[in-house]
Amino acid sequence: MPPCISGFFKSILRQMLSVKFFFLVSSISFLLSVVWIQFTNRPEQYSVSESLVQEALENGARDFRYSDVYRKTSKLPKNLKYMLLWTREDFAPFYFFENGQRAFLRNNCSVINCYVTGDRKFFDGDLTKFDAIAFNGRNMKPWDLPNNRTMAQKYIYFNMESADNYPVCNKRFDNFFNWTATYKLDSDIPFAYLQIRNNFGEIVGPKINMNWLEDLPEIDEEYSYRLLNKSKAAAWFVSNCNSRSGRKEFVEKLQKALEVYGYTVDIYGNCGPLKCPRNKKVDCFTLLERDYYFYMSLENSFAEDYVTEKLLTALQHDVVPIVFGEANYSRFLPPGSFIDGTKYNSSDLAGIMVTLMNNPKLYWDFFRWKNVYIYHDPSETDNVCAVCAALNNKHMMSSNSTYPKFRQWWNPYFKSRC
Repeated sequence: MPPCISGFFKSILRQMLSVKFFFLVSSISFLLSVVWIQFTNRPEQYSVSESLVQEALENGARDFRYSDVYRKTSKLPKNLKYMLLWTREDFAPFYFFENGQRAFLRNNCSVINCYVTGDRKFFDGDLTKFDAIAFNGRNMKPWDLPNNRTMAQKYIYFNMESADNYPVCNKRFDNFFNWTATYKLDSDIPFAYLQIRNNFGEIVGPKINMNWLEDLPEIDEEYSYRLLNKSKAAAWFVSNCNSRSGRKEFVEKLQKALEVYGYTVDIYGNCGPLKCPRNKKVDCFTLLERDYYFYMSLENSFAEDYVTEKLLTALQHDVVPIVFGEANYSRFLPPGSFIDGTKYNSSDLAGIMVTLMNNPKLYWDFFRWKNVYIYHDPSETDNVCAVCAALNNKHMMSSNSTYPKFRQWWNPYFKSRC
């Protein structure tokens, strides 16, 4: 065996002797097989570097860190909090949790002693051993519910979809859930689509009662210069052409009003004539940031606090959002940073847009918030961590809270929708 390969084996074996878990061995074995195959095929071109050794060790360590995911129930640590995903695992937000402890470890959560599974037989069918059972409002069924529950367990209602599109109709769900984890800001575990941080990295919103800073400083000259190159009015990226909110009709009316001034709303996706470029250097988001003054952040249905990633699209790409929904947007956006499309008729809205496009100083003022706030998508990270934190919150776990009128809390208009 060549010296370089021999040295590689010795380095790896020393590490293997200090860690006895199978996962480290399997990861390293795979890499060794790749090394050996490449060497036997092209020995004159191949040598093992220190970086390759380090890669093997890091991959092995990563598998070791996730080892709790694969342990047998009897071997798991005693202090774990167990959550059963009662409904399908392949719908958001459930697929963010992955399996076992993996999601909490991957996100470096402050609390990681939580274990997630979709296996109802995990404790040999004894559902009372779970600390929490989670139900996704998108696909839960009143005829498929647990038969046994304890006072110590928490039944959690999850939903990231609009209450208008997914009302809960069956009265069995009144007084059924202990906690809620939804986009509604009064949920026990808020699962908002966006998160607001200040310049110190502290989470400050969204909240029902937001305290926005006043007298924000003007944006700097370099940033304002970037905004001068825009030339097009508005863009809309949309794939769902039919929605209950009436956003399609809203855009059609605005389109006609803008044509008077020689502008348009450019519609990209399944519902419009334009397609995103396939050039890797220029995608739809690049075009949005470079060319457009406004983005149509239009929700597919109206519901309290239902503000989705459509708003983040604008905020993260240097365009002013034109919002369209039932939410109180002061909970999500600083004053003077957006235009509420529900407050104007199409002619007045078009006039406001054209005025801003022709007055750079007025347009720049919409971006003052960037000096103070940062918007982030917490769906796969902070929201996931918040669930584990709640399961470890002694006050929340000891509380006997329920939602006696859950259907009305979720959707005040559920009777007309059901």
